[in-house]
Amino acid sequence: MRSLNHLISKPIYLICLWSILLITVLSSCLPRNGQSTHQSQVNISLSTVSGHPKKVVVYYDDDPSAQWNEGKLYAIMVRNLLGHFHTSVLIQNVSDYHHGELNDYDHGIYIGNIYDYPLPSDFLQDVYDSSKPFMWINYNIWQFFDDPSWDAKNRFGFDYVEIYKVLPYYKIIYKGLKLPRIETDVEFNLVNIEISNKCNQIAEIELEDVNGKFITQPYAIQCGDFFYLVHNPMANFFASYLVLADVLHDFLKTSVQPSLRALVRFEDLLPGNVNYDLLRSEVDTLYDMGVPFAFGVIPVNSDPTGVVGEPGRIVYLHQDFLLQDLIRYMISKGGTPILHGFTHQHDSNSGMDYEFWDGNRKQPFPEDGFDWALDRIDRGISEFRLALGFEPQIWETPHYSASPNSYFALAQRFKVVYERVMVFNSLQIPAEGNSYTYRNVENITQTLPYQAFTSFYGFRIIPENLGYLERGGIPELGVPPTPQGKEELARLYTVVRDGVVSFMFHHWQPMEDLFDTIHRIQNLGFTFVSIEDLLDDTPPPYQ
Repeated sequence: MRSLNHLISKPIYLICLWSILLITVLSSCLPRNGQSTHQSQVNISLSTVSGHPKKVVVYYDDDPSAQWNEGKLYAIMVRNLLGHFHTSVLIQNVSDYHHGELNDYDHGIYIGNIYDYPLPSDFLQDVYDSSKPFMWINYNIWQFFDDPSWDAKNRFGFDYVEIYKVLPYYKIIYKGLKLPRIETDVEFNLVNIEISNKCNQIAEIELEDVNGKFITQPYAIQCGDFFYLVHNPMANFFASYLVLADVLHDFLKTSVQPSLRALVRFEDLLPGNVNYDLLRSEVDTLYDMGVPFAFGVIPVNSDPTGVVGEPGRIVYLHQDFLLQDLIRYMISKGGTPILHGFTHQHDSNSGMDYEFWDGNRKQPFPEDGFDWALDRIDRGISEFRLALGFEPQIWETPHYSASPNSYFALAQRFKVVYERVMVFNSLQIPAEGNSYTYRNVENITQTLPYQAFTSFYGFRIIPENLGYLERGGIPELGVPPTPQGKEELARLYTVVRDGVVSFMFHHWQPMEDLFDTIHRIQNLGFTFVSIEDLLDDTPPPYQ
């Protein structure tokens, strides 16, 4: 008997064969578990605000020969805080000031970073005469008081005394809470408030008098529309930085309703290296608790040197069908996916190594540049899309570390990031085909106490400020990464009237620590929300 194949003509046979192959290929491209691409897509819609923004100018001092010439860095940090509000911000070198310039803005801020910096006389005169809100931070306020002809004591309602070294264990007192300081945060400007109705003491700092008794001195004061902070909270930012962040509400005259919200994120989900059953159990518990969450996905797991496995082993997200299924399941349970780099590594293994920054040498990689970073970002997006059928909408930089070349490239692809950002003492703006070198440029990693709707880099920032939860981990600001430590840090953020706190968790850590931390933060008055909830926000309304 002849085979059936001989009864089928060759053209019909080829058509059938290609049909089978086409169906197989199309089936492999469809999402698993019968879910459509649209159902797996997280819809990130950015709310908008109407009305004109308040124009704010931030002045910095600049002297390349000065040891602590970091004025641009601090100005960018303030600009990022102002991004929480409906503002239009210009950063300006105070030495370039011209007479009458303050009249072009609704609010002005000066950061006195360099001791005895020679301020332009036009700047001093316009600040003195201005009826618009102005905030002076740290040094050089004495230039008003050194010359009796200014009559600064009568004009501002306080008197400048001296610079004073304050021991680190003395606290800043704000809203009835004693806020700790770090060891390098020691230099403050002492002032005396006149007994009048001109000045209001917003925050205090503890001191000890000659008799060993605790006394308080002004830390932040408001004299009508003039605000003064007696030191630079960005230079050693911890608790005093939170005071500045909250006082900006008073400075800009918002009428925001107080609220405390919290976020939690699963970190470092790697293809080929996830305990699927354990993570699903943790997700189910969060869902039953009514706690939304986010999760950071690294789309490529690379281990070129064999740190945790076979040298050269690479696992792609599109190869890990179990993780793909779990990602869709997490989305269905209130999870928001975050693209956490491309490989989250440079020389070593994914998840542990840096990707966009040389963490060992604390400097950019030799190949650092706008186009180099954009290529890695695009490859991460492509791998995520290949595996799941949709593009991620939110980014998190591995180890929160990159140069402005990477950040400005990132802003070309993502409107929202969920992280801390590094800030550099540079106002240069990289672009495609035009990168800058950031070697030996002073930098700091800035945490935010609330979301920034706009930022210096151009994207919106969802804050992460409590760090990772891990038994035996490295303390942050002297606070261990335990449930008790997260509670201690979160308590500080209660002084920010619309504060948002966030911590991250590796799913292989003890599950009970995750839930204990959530309960502790909830007991402080925080409500856990989703990123989508925050993206529905608009900047605080003005009075």
